[in-house]
Amino acid sequence: MKYESSTVLASAFRLINDAERILLISDGAPDGDSIGATTAMLGWLLGEQKHVEAFSIEPLPRSLAFLDHAHRITGDTGVFDNHYDLVLTFDASDPKRSGITEHLPRLHKPAHVVVFDHHATNPLYGDTNAVFTDASSTCEIMHRFFEENGVRIDACMATSLLTGITYDTSSFTNGATTISGMNMAAQLFRAGARHTDIIKSLIQNKSVDSLKLWGLALSRLHYDKSRDLATTYFLADDLKAPGSEETVEGLSNFLNFVCADSDTILVLRETKDGQVRGSIRSIGRDISKLAAQYGGGGHKKAAGFSVKGKIEVTENGPRIITNKDVIPA
Repeated sequence: MKYESSTVLASAFRLINDAERILLISDGAPDGDSIGATTAMLGWLLGEQKHVEAFSIEPLPRSLAFLDHAHRITGDTGVFDNHYDLVLTFDASDPKRSGITEHLPRLHKPAHVVVFDHHATNPLYGDTNAVFTDASSTCEIMHRFFEENGVRIDACMATSLLTGITYDTSSFTNGATTISGMNMAAQLFRAGARHTDIIKSLIQNKSVDSLKLWGLALSRLHYDKSRDLATTYFLADDLKAPGSEETVEGLSNFLNFVCADSDTILVLRETKDGQVRGSIRSIGRDISKLAAQYGGGGHKKAAGFSVKGKIEVTENGPRIITNKDVIPA
C-alpha cells in the first residue's frame, strides 16, 4: 500500500484521541525502527495524559537505551491481564512473533487493534491497518501520522523517529532509502533530534571483543558465484559470552554495504533455544519471498527468518539442518 490516502492515518488519530487506556506493542525482534516508533508514540501519549503501557516480548538492545521512555517498555506479559480501549502495534509484521496471537486474547475486553507497519509481508491483521510498503521505515509512517494530524514533534520524539529511519536505511545507504525519508530526516534535525546520540548508539557501538567476533564471521565468508550469494555464520559456542548475541546485529547490513562481489548477504547464527536465525540483505533481489519460505519475512531488500535446527559447516559453505530437511544456505 502506498501513501495514496491519509484517511487511515486520520482514522487512527481519532481512535487514539477517543481511547483512554492504550497498549503499545513493539515487534518481536525489537530494533531501532520498532522501538523508535514505539517511544515516539509513547512520548506523545504521555503528554496527552493517556493511560498507556508499552510491551516488547523480547528485551530491548542496550544500544537503544538512550531513547526517551525506552525504560518504560516492559516484557511483563501481565499487562495483557488488564483492559485497554486500543492496542497499537509498531513494525510488527508477524503477530505471532510479537505476542499478539498468544497474549492479546487475555485482555479483559476486546480492544481495537491499529497496525503501523511497512513490511510487504504484513497480513493486515489489525482492525485498522496503517501499512504502507513504500515507506523506508515504520518511523517514516509515524512521522507522516504526526504531521498530517497536526501533532507537534518535540526533540525527544524527533530523536526516536530519526533513529528508526537511520536504522532501517543503514544510515541512508541501502535500498530502503527514499526521498521522503531523507526529507523527513531533515525535518527531524530541525525539530531537535539528537543525531550524535543516534550515530554513537547505532554505529559507533562496537567493543574490541565485538569486532573480534565480526572478524571471525568475516574469516568464514563463503561466496557462491552461481547464486551471487555471500554467506557467513555464528555457532552457538561463538556466542557464549554475555551480550555476544547482541553484538552480531548489524553485520548483515555492514556486509551488504561493503561487499562488492555479491548481490545478496546471508548471516546465520545458532541461538540458545535451538533455532537458526537468518538475516538476509540484498541490493537487487526481492528477498522477502525467500525469507517467507522459512516462516520469516521482511522487506524486499532486508528480511530474516528463524527455523528449528543447527548449522552444519561444509566445504561448500554452511547449511541448516532441521528435523525435517537440509536447507542449503
